[in-house]
Amino acid sequence: MIATVTLNASIDKAYQLACPLVDGTVMRVETCIDNAGGKGLNAARAVATCGEHVLATGFVGGNNGRLLCELLDADGIDHDFVRVSSETRCCVNVLEPDGRSTEFLEPGRPVSECELAAMRAKIAEVAAKADVVTFNGSAPAGAGDDIYLELVRVVREAGARAILDTSGKLLVGSLAARPAMIKPNTDEICAILGRKPESIDEIVAAAREVHETHGIERVVISLGGDGSVMACDEGVFRGRAPKIEVVNPVGSGDTMVGAFAVAMARGLGAADCLAYAMSCASANCLTPSTGHFDMAVAEELRAQTTVERVA
Repeated sequence: MIATVTLNASIDKAYQLACPLVDGTVMRVETCIDNAGGKGLNAARAVATCGEHVLATGFVGGNNGRLLCELLDADGIDHDFVRVSSETRCCVNVLEPDGRSTEFLEPGRPVSECELAAMRAKIAEVAAKADVVTFNGSAPAGAGDDIYLELVRVVREAGARAILDTSGKLLVGSLAARPAMIKPNTDEICAILGRKPESIDEIVAAAREVHETHGIERVVISLGGDGSVMACDEGVFRGRAPKIEVVNPVGSGDTMVGAFAVAMARGLGAADCLAYAMSCASANCLTPSTGHFDMAVAEELRAQTTVERVA
């Protein structure tokens, strides 16, 4: 089983406009798609689409929390959340006809120490049954900068592997727990190393440095449309995705994490893990609904995805 943890879940609303966005005016939304959102829930849908059993957990509360669980039920995603007293947030993604995307992300409302304690207990319970546990995204107010450090350690103590996909202090402060995989971009690598890699050679060197210095099993640096770089014990690999006409890129990184968890649980080799995850992420970009993709399309894209060892 694969578990996904979304501490800062949301109701994600995708607003499709019929004309370009004009600042300071009233805009009519052509279509609106509601999803159970937050990076971990996008990853959970990816795991399910890949055909593996997934359990979603995290914090939910209020009317939005109830709606979120109903949306997950509709997606066929098993869930076991910690209920909190505050309302689950909403996030809005405005999609223009030319593909431009503008996001409005609400902050997560505060959680209490009692609710945090319940989350620690929940992760221990879930990790005891899981092969891989993913931690995705930001944390709500009150959780503290060490929350992922604590929870990754809980997963490791249970004998499961943890994937951590976050940023800033939450990422840097959690490396000592040695998650099995992290997925930073170049800005997040800068937060770790104190310098931002610019050229592909610098990115390759940075990925290898983080892998070796911090003992992270797999460091996957996402490069958007330019693919990704992965450093691991088998070497450093460069992945390139085929050129596509992007419909909605939101959730593609989360899809990559979910697909990577699947590949790891299935015991695929390093290069195959990267190719599999990248093809699912590309397929996600071809659908308007955040965190959804067609597995048949992903399989077609996998044949066009290249991974080569570069170091």
